[in-house]
Amino acid sequence: MKSIHLDTFCTHRSDRAAHWAEINHRYFGELDVDQMDTRSVEAQLDFYSLSALQLYLIGAPAHRVSRVKRPVSDSLDDSYKLMLQIQGHADLEIGDRHFHLMPGDWSLYDPRAPYSIHNHEEAQLMVVKIPRARLAGLQVPELHTCEAPQNDGAGLSAMLGGILRSLSQQLPALPDDAGAAISESILGLLTYTLARHQTGLKERALPQAVLQSRIREYIQQHLTEHDLSIDRIADAMRCSKRYVHRAFEENQESVDRYIWRSRLAVARQRMAAPQYAHNTLAQIADACGFSSPAHFSKLVKREFNASPSALRKSLLGQ
Repeated sequence: MKSIHLDTFCTHRSDRAAHWAEINHRYFGELDVDQMDTRSVEAQLDFYSLSALQLYLIGAPAHRVSRVKRPVSDSLDDSYKLMLQIQGHADLEIGDRHFHLMPGDWSLYDPRAPYSIHNHEEAQLMVVKIPRARLAGLQVPELHTCEAPQNDGAGLSAMLGGILRSLSQQLPALPDDAGAAISESILGLLTYTLARHQTGLKERALPQAVLQSRIREYIQQHLTEHDLSIDRIADAMRCSKRYVHRAFEENQESVDRYIWRSRLAVARQRMAAPQYAHNTLAQIADACGFSSPAHFSKLVKREFNASPSALRKSLLGQ
């Protein structure tokens, strides 16, 4: 899977701390970054875009990041943060609450509130940015595996942590067009974990936000199948078509639009990939679940303002 890699290795030792702070500011907004040992700040960050999610793998020596107050307007805060401690121990402080994170622990928090994270030793972290809109309809509390209740919520928390840790190891080897499916799987499990944590609702009474995530996940799993339809989704979710549509009421797009936009995203990735250069546009359209080349062409022109052949030429040129 493609990534953006940044590090301090080629920076002069005297400039590394400032360079690392600038990298953090670029991706995480106005943070104070304090190095415990400024003699050798060898740190790195890999950024991956997984459809709805932005994911960062970070390796750094002992350090502390904190936010005392938030600027009036900070576009980088349009998301929640989910942080997985992969290696090393850390202390997370949010307001007057304190949490000790060990390897395997994850925390979900709102970066708009003042917080600090103190990694006492060399650490490896995964940070996932989750758009606030994707958790709309849920009350999103701070959630930390180190305080998960000893019930099914603890099991869900452990499962999500295991999936994130496995993902951190497999990311470089994953295909680019798997991003949307992975993103929806993580969001589906997270929203269900949140719902169980705050209400204890049974599956038959799932909130709309959870149902929407389950629908999105199902769509991504069956995206390339031509018979994917509202009827089939409703049957799989064990609800009426009306409930399927209602789950997307707060979104700017309908279920049908989400399906064809997701298919277009996969088709665009294939058109840009050299390994699919031998495939015709009709073959790519069929492999991505479109009913006909004409329908595919119409949607490409609507979404990208270019014909499929022109878009492919431009993408391969880049």
